[in-house]
Amino acid sequence: MASVTRITPNLVRVVATGELDGWNDGGPGAHFKVFVPAADDGTVMRTYTVRAFDRTEGRLTIDFGLHADGPMTKWARSAAVGDRFAVAGEARPGYAPSDGARWCVLFADHCALPAVASVLESLPSGMEAIVFVEVTDAADATELKSAAEVSAAWPVESGRPCAELVAAAGNVVLPDGPGDVWIGCEAGAMRDIRRHVLGELGLPRAALHSRAYWKQDVENHSDHDTGSDEG
Repeated sequence: MASVTRITPNLVRVVATGELDGWNDGGPGAHFKVFVPAADDGTVMRTYTVRAFDRTEGRLTIDFGLHADGPMTKWARSAAVGDRFAVAGEARPGYAPSDGARWCVLFADHCALPAVASVLESLPSGMEAIVFVEVTDAADATELKSAAEVSAAWPVESGRPCAELVAAAGNVVLPDGPGDVWIGCEAGAMRDIRRHVLGELGLPRAALHSRAYWKQDVENHSDHDTGSDEG
């Protein structure tokens, strides 16, 4: 690792260099596998977001959320310059606005904050972005950079994880014209928001982009869970 920085109380940024020639970063909001050494001399694998990738310098940036006491969180808390880890050969594709989209509404919890930041940085000027990020600590709110016009709310977790995010979705008013909704959070909450957006708000299915970043009481939940199994 080239650098390790505590961005917020619950977010650690790691910048790594290494054998990254030709590595496919998958675009904004893409995710990939990270492999770190475990205490028992084994390896732990989890899925993370590509926060940034500088192809010219071969520098990969990953933001690790310190949201649990699992093996990856323990590793990230003690990570230091010079530590080594591995990544998958390429990242899975991320998000790009639908053709003709004039706005994007994003719902995310702390785990999906790196994806939100990456997506916003990719949006063009002239777009409107409405962002809701539920954080575990108000101090975890970060600056969001974008050429788009961004309005952001940072509800703090209270009670069930992502309950504040589901409540925000229930009160949101989508802008006029064509646009997208992007959801990244706990699996059950993602489905609640997804059902509301498709049913009550009437968003076309093709304009909805959703993914579970984790699932309550489930270790290493599938990164293929988009909620589409429920319609």
